[in-house]
Amino acid sequence: MNAVATAQEAYRRMLREYVAPALRELGFRRGPSPGAFRYETATHACEVRFIKSWGSTTQEVHFWADMHTSDLKTEFVYWQRTLASLAPEPLIGWTLEAGRPVGPVASEVLRIFHSYGWLAIQAALDNPGYPRDPSVRWARTFPKIPRGPMLDDEVAAERRALRAVDQAVARADSDPGAFQAVLACLETDPHRGVRYAAAWFLLSRVGEERARQALQAAATEDEDVQVRWVARYAFRLAERQTSTDAAGPVPG
Repeated sequence: MNAVATAQEAYRRMLREYVAPALRELGFRRGPSPGAFRYETATHACEVRFIKSWGSTTQEVHFWADMHTSDLKTEFVYWQRTLASLAPEPLIGWTLEAGRPVGPVASEVLRIFHSYGWLAIQAALDNPGYPRDPSVRWARTFPKIPRGPMLDDEVAAERRALRAVDQAVARADSDPGAFQAVLACLETDPHRGVRYAAAWFLLSRVGEERARQALQAAATEDEDVQVRWVARYAFRLAERQTSTDAAGPVPG
């Protein structure tokens, strides 16, 4: 029987019988807290933490999964996302209900994890350049944000730049000029938040030569770890899509 009496029991069963075995196959082990799973390389680590809403009851448990990567020596977190935020459809988490089957919810969680979460984690662990080595100068570096009286002006400039890239992204699918503006933001804008926003849009256009070139340069040259992550994640998504297309439809 796939259903269980209470939502709390369903949540524990999902972690024990579905999530834990699937993550163990990828090299994860139990983490330091309930619902946590940890994966380590020689220098960095990732934790996936399943978290219940405080409002969960015996009848209904709403939950989500937080993912973060850190440097092993300092334990400083340099990348963090929720699993739901990577799904192509709008999603904030999942819900288990008392008396309802656990399998369908668990399968959907693992589908999102295998299709997006694991790729995002791999991109974050792939030579992240963190902690920063002061002797290394990235090929694409930008002036540092000024302190003191100049800071307010710089913040205002970044906000204007973010509005500009948002406007360009909104038109980029139908306006070649706007698309070029997004590329220029990724390649030349000094504000890392602007470059991140541009890279996130280009993630969906990685199949196009100009977008691919821009993301490839960002993946290896940009000084910001978050911008590099988006670009590397884009290529992993593209590789997965290529593999899926090559495999063809599953026979009925």
